[in-house]
Formats: sequence, structure tokens, C-alpha cells
Amino acid sequence: MKQWLALLLVLAACKKETRPPSLDEAISVEQPGGASSQLFTQGTEIPTSATESFTTARDEESRLYVHVLRGAGRTAAALRNDGWWEIGGVTPAKAGEARVMVTFEVDGQGQLGLTAREEDRRLSVKKVEKVPDKVAAAPLTEPDDDEDLEDDSPE
Repeated sequence: MKQWLALLLVLAACKKETRPPSLDEAISVEQPGGASSQLFTQGTEIPTSATESFTTARDEESRLYVHVLRGAGRTAAALRNDGWWEIGGVTPAKAGEARVMVTFEVDGQGQLGLTAREEDRRLSVKKVEKVPDKVAAAPLTEPDDDEDLEDDSPE
């Protein structure tokens, strides 16, 4: 009888549902003017990724700055700074013409990494401790119909 009870307890413990790891807080990016755009909501299962299209704010810019934030809210000021990322090697063009596809990847421990591409070229990406004075966060662009963006929305 004791063996059966022990077996039942072992089976019950094995059958216990475990939740996959998820984000403790939302991840967003700052937009020009101080607004924020949420990339991942709190509770999103990890690992995960999302791709967004960014552009330049000024003519002839060869680098973009992406300001990543943690927490939920509509304004960047209401969120916690997670750091600035510099994307270098952008082809200089008129403001708004560059299309830089930035992929945000969150690993199983909740650590964020970024990669960037412009057309078929991989761009340099690095997290920076200090950004130059008067730097503004790069604006998101509206994706073209033919751009292949990952869509994490449920169908």
C-alpha cells in the first residue's frame, strides 16, 4: 500500500504543469517626441524575437540610435532605461529614406540582443553606455507591403 501511495505521489509530481519562462516586464523603444512603442508585453514567453523597421531622422545620417526601455506605459519618461544601441554603417540618404530592419531577440534569461540589416547588408550594432549630446531615438517606419516582418500577433 505504501509503495502505491509513493508511486502516486511521484506520478503527481511529474505531471505538475510547469510554465515556460516569460518576461517579467514589457520591453519598448522610445520614439521621437518621447512616446514609446511596445515590442513585447509582460508575460511574453521567452525566448522570443520581433523585427521593426527604423529610419533616419536627419539627412545623411550613417548611424541610428535605438533607446530600449523596460516597463509598461505610453511615454518614455514613465519607463525604466534599459540602454541605448548604436547601429552603424547605415547608407547616408535623405531623412526618412533609409530602411533599417532591427531584430530584437530576447533569450531564455530575458537578456536582449539586437541585430540590424539594411537591404542585404548586416550592420554593426553595439550597446553604448553614453550617447552623443543631442541624439534622438530613431523613428520607426511604416512597413511596406512587401517587407517581410515577423508577426507575433495571434491569428
